[in-house]
Amino acid sequence: MINYTKSFFNLRILKLSEILLHEATESNRLRNIYSRIARSRFLMNPVIVGKYGEEYVLIDGANRAGSLKEIGCKLILAQIINYKSPDVKLLTWDHLIYNFDLHMLDRFAIRHNLKYELIEGVISKPIVENKDDNIFATEIESGKTLSIELPYEFFDKIKAITNLTKLYFHKFNFDRSESEISISELRKYSRRNGVLIKFPAFSKQQIMRIARSSHHLPAGISRHIVVNRVLHVKYDIEKLKSASGIETKQKELEDLLLKKIDSNKVRQYTESVIVFDE
Repeated sequence: MINYTKSFFNLRILKLSEILLHEATESNRLRNIYSRIARSRFLMNPVIVGKYGEEYVLIDGANRAGSLKEIGCKLILAQIINYKSPDVKLLTWDHLIYNFDLHMLDRFAIRHNLKYELIEGVISKPIVENKDDNIFATEIESGKTLSIELPYEFFDKIKAITNLTKLYFHKFNFDRSESEISISELRKYSRRNGVLIKFPAFSKQQIMRIARSSHHLPAGISRHIVVNRVLHVKYDIEKLKSASGIETKQKELEDLLLKKIDSNKVRQYTESVIVFDE
């Protein structure tokens, strides 16, 4: 049994309309999740929402939120975290695109009037981290790296990143890769040739700036590390279709959580876990 206090986790029923979005949905995943949710009676995992002052920003679960909205839900089950807390880490995902031609990117840079430079050999991690206005694309096999300088104006930068991802979204297979994994490690363990895209870092303030605007980051770029993430809370989707009675629904949720805890049906893992999906 674990202690149920808000220092461990905070689950709440929120109105979908009061949650800001900072990233776009991923259409293939959205269709799959929509089909699953539309057939199901229950939502199994809460979305993750960051509280920033009086604002709420969705930091994980855009496809689930979009699917619930599509089937007529007005509410959502959310795990609330303090987005200003240093315990909440904001990183970026790299994208490893398979069978992708590096030269598609220099042609992209020319079309969009962006400065670019071809660098021979594997680029060092410190250089990447110091170039916040650049995108780096490295060919895994040869180590050739293309550096593309993004526009100075913030939302022009977001547009350029969005346009770049359109080169391979829904056209090439790609995986997300942790930014701390080196090119040499990818070369060693990846069994397919590809191009690794490294995106610039973002701050939480910039994420909020995006969320307050009409712009969105492409799906799968922002990566949030959250302590005590809650999974497998089964919640009736029908209760999410009406915005009335939120206080009653919140009390029922808290009673359900306490019942689970008192029945020793809650486990807390502090160590890393590796899961193989079916």
